[in-house]
Order: sequence, then structure tokens, then C-alpha cells
Amino acid sequence: MYVTTKSTLYLIDGLNLVRSFLYEFARSEEEITADFLDFLTDISRDEHYCMHQYEVVFDGSFRPVGPLYRAGVHISFSEEESADQIIYERAAYAAQTGQRVVAVTDDRQLQADLKKLGVKTLFCRKFYNSLKISEK
Repeated sequence: MYVTTKSTLYLIDGLNLVRSFLYEFARSEEEITADFLDFLTDISRDEHYCMHQYEVVFDGSFRPVGPLYRAGVHISFSEEESADQIIYERAAYAAQTGQRVVAVTDDRQLQADLKKLGVKTLFCRKFYNSLKISEK
């Protein structure tokens, strides 16, 4: 199963996604973050996913996570705002301009607010589990 075949902007709450795996693996948040961003970069190069844009928003100020632009992946930090607020604003704008957008977050309030705008949402685990690199 693939996420979608239509060009879509995925707005991903980076900290939500990383922390949804934190207790499953005996690894640091930084290691899981690096692995996820590398995986997402690989996914963005796959023929089934290369038409999408992936924006990963982390709460807080800048911290080293490697390149901020990788293939179809853009990484940013919310600075003074929350990642939820940034995702909400980006999703609202994208929806108003007719762009397909999916917000990936475990925050139920954010999901409810976005659904009122007609924005699709996915829980972090469901999004991650739906991604598969095609076998060559």
C-alpha cells in the first residue's frame, strides 16, 4: 500500500514522529531523528513517492540534523511558534490554494482543527507504516 499516487504536500510534526518511536528502540532522540530523516530522503527518491513534497517541522530552535533540504524533503524549526501552529498555517494555506495536503501528527486537537478546514490527517505510525521503498 502506498500513501497516495497524487502529488501531495506532507506536513510532518517531526518531534511527534520521532517520539512515537523513542520507547520502541533503545536509542537517543538524535539517532532516531537522523534515521527517520535519512529514510524519508530515500523514500522521496522512490518512484512511488518522488512526486510528493515532505516538510518536517520540529518544535523549537535550530539544532544540527544534517542538510535542511534533501531531495523532496525540507526540514524546518518552529522557533518562537509551536510546530502545531506552523503545520496548521501551512496546511490552511495549501488547502486554500487547492494543493493536496496531509498533516502527519499525533496531536488530536490539531487533527480536529485541520479536518474542519478539509485537510486530511494521519497519525505518525500510520504514515510511517504506509511507506515502502519499491523493490528493484
